[in-house]
Amino acid sequence: MKQKISGTAAGVILGIVGLAVLALPLCAQTNFNMDEKKLIENHKRANPLYLDGAKLFAKGDLDKAEKKIHAALEIMPEHADATYVLAQIQLKRKDLPRALAFILDAKKNYAFIAGFHTFTHQQYLDRLRQQRQSLEAQRMQILDNISRLPAKGRSESTPGTQAIARSIQEIDQRLSQPVPPTFEIPADYYFIHGNVLFQMGKRVEAEAEYQEAIRVDPSHGRAYTNLALVLFSLGRYQEALDCLLRAEGSGVQVNPEFKRDLLEKIPRQ
Repeated sequence: MKQKISGTAAGVILGIVGLAVLALPLCAQTNFNMDEKKLIENHKRANPLYLDGAKLFAKGDLDKAEKKIHAALEIMPEHADATYVLAQIQLKRKDLPRALAFILDAKKNYAFIAGFHTFTHQQYLDRLRQQRQSLEAQRMQILDNISRLPAKGRSESTPGTQAIARSIQEIDQRLSQPVPPTFEIPADYYFIHGNVLFQMGKRVEAEAEYQEAIRVDPSHGRAYTNLALVLFSLGRYQEALDCLLRAEGSGVQVNPEFKRDLLEKIPRQ
């Protein structure tokens, strides 16, 4: 024999489920674990210092820019963009070994932060799926409990089940959103890396970095220009000319003397 549940008992059940439904948005928005929360907090504190340093660097004040950037990195050593600016500062000073070390750190840190965020987003999706399963189980339990009520007080839809249905629909909408694309190291990181290597005389390695910059951003005119210089130095004149034409096509003003020298080399091959 099925045990009958009183209207008061049914109301208590629906009330408890209602509290769970009201709590859902708060749970669903907990996208970050404790480690990432700390990173975010550190970023909030460090980023103004980084922005000040970047502005000072743009104005050519390398010493003050460096102090600001170091202050930012003391708070958040993983701040990839700050390390990227440090690499440029050392490149301006012609301290190539330090510039190389900083740009390598910047790329490593950028990949770390990106991977951390992607991993946390997957955790968020997993939590949404678990919440959906829990809500669906609650909805089925309510419907089962309602089925035990006297026919007079029975209803296939209640405020509780309606609220659960809305929450499930919201979760489904969130789950249907595409996973953010994998964060990719910016083209300018590869560009600066290529500049450091080129000035160190490592032309083959520099070529690879410029090619990566172009792969990430096919409109990166400066990367095309510098790649043309590398290819010219390697005696690959036709490829260099192709890159120079791509640079011009992207709006970069190329050195007319370099272009003329390059054109003179083509027929001799």
